[in-house]
Amino acid sequence: MLIDRLKEIDSYPFHMPGHKRNTDLFRFDFTEIEATDDLHHPQGILKERMEKAAEIYGTLSTKFLVNGSTCGILAAVCALTKEGDSILIARNCHKSVYNAVLLKGLKPYYVCPKTDEKGICGGISPKEVEKALRENGAKLFVMVSPTYEGVVSDVKAISGVCKKFGCILVVDEAHGAHFSFYDKFPASAVKLGADVVIQSLHKTLPALTQTGLLHICSDRINQNEVFKYLSIFESSSPSYLLLSSADSCIDFMHSQKGQRLFDYYWAMLTDFRKKAKRYILDSDVIGKNHIFDLDPSRLVIFGGKEAAEAIREQNVELEMENVLYSVAISSVGDTQEGFDRLLKAFKAFEPLTEKSIKGDLGIIKPKIILSPKEAESRDSKRIPLKASVGRICNEAVYIYPPGVPAVNVGEEITAEVLELINAYTKRGLRVIGAENNTISIIK
Repeated sequence: MLIDRLKEIDSYPFHMPGHKRNTDLFRFDFTEIEATDDLHHPQGILKERMEKAAEIYGTLSTKFLVNGSTCGILAAVCALTKEGDSILIARNCHKSVYNAVLLKGLKPYYVCPKTDEKGICGGISPKEVEKALRENGAKLFVMVSPTYEGVVSDVKAISGVCKKFGCILVVDEAHGAHFSFYDKFPASAVKLGADVVIQSLHKTLPALTQTGLLHICSDRINQNEVFKYLSIFESSSPSYLLLSSADSCIDFMHSQKGQRLFDYYWAMLTDFRKKAKRYILDSDVIGKNHIFDLDPSRLVIFGGKEAAEAIREQNVELEMENVLYSVAISSVGDTQEGFDRLLKAFKAFEPLTEKSIKGDLGIIKPKIILSPKEAESRDSKRIPLKASVGRICNEAVYIYPPGVPAVNVGEEITAEVLELINAYTKRGLRVIGAENNTISIIK
């Protein structure tokens, strides 16, 4: 492993970083020297370890990421398109996809997942993808599966549709890095026909924040072009602490010890889900709203900001809070004590039911007026939200996480959009792009 190579190095460092590895905290914080290889032009230990990762995952090529899934998504989208190309996007994609569209000057088209009464997005319909590709001829489709809420789409069917139309499929699997290591979880998109899959190791596995993987899974991809853009969006001074963490995580999860840890975790998780059934999204949603499968490790709680605050008062912190639901992330790093504390904290609030919910807080189908790049080039000004209906947005508005836009650059601000933004602010959620009840519009 990479960490073993770093342990062997005892030469005095007349090179960066400036701490010179003179404390235990900095001991493995190296730079690119002959013994440690170069992430962007690997020929030694990093080449060896990434080839091993590709072997474990069953991919044509796997690259370590130290700038999170974000840099992998940016690189993939930019490498697989030309300026002015049409791109099909699942509307619930991460904001990095929207940033790539802006940077590359692409023309976005969307498929919008249906949502339930709490605003939880369902899966992506293969038929809707086929309809959209037939209409706009996009050569790239980007989707997220699993979603922030653990919803899994029928990636295999969608892959078949994409191949039928000669369209490349990129799957943001940032929240599903654990799928490949334990067969009780849904299958990874790596095995379901996706051309490129991006994962965040740090989200659901024992790895440091910012660690991720970019998998190339088919020979339809120009690997060199993807790697070129990775070198643009990823640091030229990658952290060897992060690289070692990614490498060690994969090695451990693939080992017998890793499997035993998954067995222990799975027993705790299934027991918890039985006890917490009335508080969380359960498998009975599979088959509804094109939900093909559900990641059981993702705990979607029936209660928004009020529930999250009640749980926080019990000294338990959640991953995300939305208007009508919250999200807790469980993983192999959890303990029985942790699950017990969360279950106890649930008793501090009353879960929302369908009868107690009014209104629709789902994904809004956008009314595109200009491409994001066209809109970005125009002069803009900020105006009060209440006066914005009918104007063209010049700055994306969203709550983060997960970063799904209520309205994006170049889209018309409709009454429906305004209603959704107001619903966010009334619940006390931080709305990015609508600070002080104002919004940026094209003059």
